[in-house]
Amino acid sequence: MIRFLVLLLCFLSLHAYEAKEILLLHSYNKGLKWTDGISSGVEAVMNEKNDYELTTEYMDSKKIDSPEYLQELFELYVKKFSKRKYEAIIVADNYAYEFALKYHNELFSNTPIVFCGVENFNSQSITPELKHYVTGVIEYKDIRSNLQLIYHLFPSLKMVYIISDDSYSSLAIERQIINESNEFKDKFNVVFDNKIDFDTIDEKIEKLPKHSAILFTSFYKDMHGTYIPYNKLQAFFLRTKFPIFALNKIHLNEGIIGGNMVNPYDQGYSATKKVFQIIEGKKPADIPIEILASHLYFDNNILKRFNISLNEIPATATIINNSKSFYEEHQRFVENAFAILPFLVILFAILILNIIKRMTLEKELVRQNKLDHVLLNNIQSAIFWKRNDGIVVGCNDLLCRLAEKDRNAIIGHHVSEIMPEVCSKIGKVPTNSTMSEEVQVELKTGEKLDFAVRRTFYNDETNKEAGIVTILTDITDKKRIDTERKRHEQFVIQRSKQSEVGEMIASIAHQWKTPLVEISSIAQELLYKRRKKALDEEDTKLFVDDIMTQVKYMSQTIDDFRKFIKPSTVKTTFDIREAIHNLLSVVNHNVKYNYITIRISQDTQDSLLVYGYPNEFKQCILNIINNAKDSILKKREHQKTEGIIDINLSADEKNIYLSIRDDGFGIESNKLESIFDPFMSTKEHGDGFGLYMARLIIEDKMGGKIVARQQAVGAQIVITIQKRDHETISS
Repeated sequence: MIRFLVLLLCFLSLHAYEAKEILLLHSYNKGLKWTDGISSGVEAVMNEKNDYELTTEYMDSKKIDSPEYLQELFELYVKKFSKRKYEAIIVADNYAYEFALKYHNELFSNTPIVFCGVENFNSQSITPELKHYVTGVIEYKDIRSNLQLIYHLFPSLKMVYIISDDSYSSLAIERQIINESNEFKDKFNVVFDNKIDFDTIDEKIEKLPKHSAILFTSFYKDMHGTYIPYNKLQAFFLRTKFPIFALNKIHLNEGIIGGNMVNPYDQGYSATKKVFQIIEGKKPADIPIEILASHLYFDNNILKRFNISLNEIPATATIINNSKSFYEEHQRFVENAFAILPFLVILFAILILNIIKRMTLEKELVRQNKLDHVLLNNIQSAIFWKRNDGIVVGCNDLLCRLAEKDRNAIIGHHVSEIMPEVCSKIGKVPTNSTMSEEVQVELKTGEKLDFAVRRTFYNDETNKEAGIVTILTDITDKKRIDTERKRHEQFVIQRSKQSEVGEMIASIAHQWKTPLVEISSIAQELLYKRRKKALDEEDTKLFVDDIMTQVKYMSQTIDDFRKFIKPSTVKTTFDIREAIHNLLSVVNHNVKYNYITIRISQDTQDSLLVYGYPNEFKQCILNIINNAKDSILKKREHQKTEGIIDINLSADEKNIYLSIRDDGFGIESNKLESIFDPFMSTKEHGDGFGLYMARLIIEDKMGGKIVARQQAVGAQIVITIQKRDHETISS
């Protein structure tokens, strides 16, 4: 019983560690460079996979390929493979590929097939049942690029003699060679020869024209079926007087110049990578069949033989037998030198590095000091830094000029001794504040200067507070310029406002017509009644009340006009809706007189409070309304228009939006931005200040945004201003 258990455990352990197999089926025999190259590519991937075992079989079809032989080979493989399970089958070249497809069910049922080295691939050769099992790598020999390469290197070329044989792989690309050769028939002759007696090949070569080249495809058997070994081909390559190019990398370093070649190693490597994609769970049908690109290879020894410079060779090419570097030529000497003197070299290197490091640090310190000096003295601010005890330890030249003292009279002295009049002011400025404080200092000369002061701590090498850096920036000129700019802005606003006075007066005139007519009528009625009877106190009071009602209306109109003319010098909180209604009460009659309707709509009933200048805001709105009115009147000269000005008010949590839209001529798309520029006007006699003033008021003075938008009909001006809620006002 114990023996049985031991045997069972041994059997289970052997079964558990049984290696998984992958079959590599070669069309040709071992020893062929092409075959061995594919095997090398396969083995390069397999060496990384210790859990898998590679089994290699050779069909030897280069030497024998009769149907009887292939049938016998099938019968042999039935005995060898029928009871073996492979993870995948790698088939190399056309014989093995077609053999595996033909006998897949009998030999490799349900086993994936990955092919490589297959020429003249036809997807129709894979039956629908096999498509789920097959993927691979196509071998494509680029005839055209090789013919172009030959012509590039030998421009006086008369003939390209293509050597091939009647083997299966050569016949597979014969049509490709002939078709691609025809494209060059206007430049040189192309002769394709696959009926060659190798014993008399030299005689054929000797008869070629003077300016000829040879393109070698593949040649394993001559026309008599005689197998040609590599050593005979190499001897032929070396003795031929014409340059020979090849399509296969296996012939490199055997006497050929080079060419755009396929590499058997790449074929095997890529195919094996696909095998492990399948093993990892990917379906063969989902792995695309690819064509590997060929690469340029050249033999420098043969290039020199035919006087071809490396400058004529494409930069992407791989060159063998290139000139050796100094190290390659004197490798032994260099290695011995390093073996004898390692410690001295290391010691010398350490000393040199220390010296270089010290010199570098010294230079860097000098450079940094010079840079700091330049930076400090080119900053348009006076800078000094002091210790915690008040002793100045550094400053720039501008501070020396401000204090009217030499640097030596400043550094090392207490700050209060240097600038007592400045020290008393800047001492009140908070340290490490994100904002600069403004102070005014009177100099000894009596001149008063305004400074923006910033102070911040600096730390020593232990990261402890060591003192304070103070920066004094002269802002006297800036404040003067700001004052002038504000005056200029107010001048522009007032000038623009004056340009609207005419419109206002015209509107007032329209508004006064009605009350004046009423007063005239009351006077007429008063005379009429007085003629008929004596007026008592009650009648007189009625006439006076009627007259005062009209006078009060006229007086209110004048007050509204006066408020509009008077500039707002102080920002206040006002209601946009109320401001617009007050403005329209003055100008509405003039607008109606021109048969234009102003419609006001609002999306919210909440108060629409903003912070700014109410009269200037009204002026801005009046200017936009007048522009809309002028646009409508101009349009009516040429076509009918209803004459509508829509004013819409809306708001969200942060902003208030005011839209003024008309059905006039509109604004051209290329002028949507420029209409806000000074002196830019679309009117014939306009001065271009209206909308410039509007942007100045809305954006610069009230922090809002004004934009013009193009409409299908007419124009639209949109104003956005930040809302001022009740909480902000109360705070």
